[in-house]
Amino acid sequence: MSGARSKLALFLCGCYVVALGAHTGEESVADHHEAEYYVAAVYEHPSILSLNPLALISRQEALELMNQNLDIYEQQVMTAAQKDVQIIVFPEDGIHGFNFTRTSIYPFLDFMPSPQVVRWNPCLEPHRFNDTEVIPAFFLSRLRVHRGDLSQGPEAVTC
Repeated sequence: MSGARSKLALFLCGCYVVALGAHTGEESVADHHEAEYYVAAVYEHPSILSLNPLALISRQEALELMNQNLDIYEQQVMTAAQKDVQIIVFPEDGIHGFNFTRTSIYPFLDFMPSPQVVRWNPCLEPHRFNDTEVIPAFFLSRLRVHRGDLSQGPEAVTC
């Protein structure tokens, strides 16, 4: 696995832990287990992909495909949380697919400003930049916090 893909996998795991409230100081799923281990899960599904990854599609079409996969991920995170899973790993290309050209991948990409140049907290300013809809803050906003009641809405998630 390349360095960038490894970082993405670790980041997504971190997002899940944060979404569970592990860093809030409140009781979390981690408190229910011995400190020596974590409960982890690996999930993969047949991703909803572009019919032709070589064809150029619009940003809106790319977002619709990615949102369908993110909806599935959200369901799986909720199922995993009910089973006291603390870390969940998804496939590296599971949101957008694979076999793209440099041109055809473009609508699927989020463009992040350099942290050395711009100070930006996507949780506080989610719409400050264009083409940043699938950034981790967006992913986190789709999750519900598991604190005994999975009916809480996305507004319960804080960054």
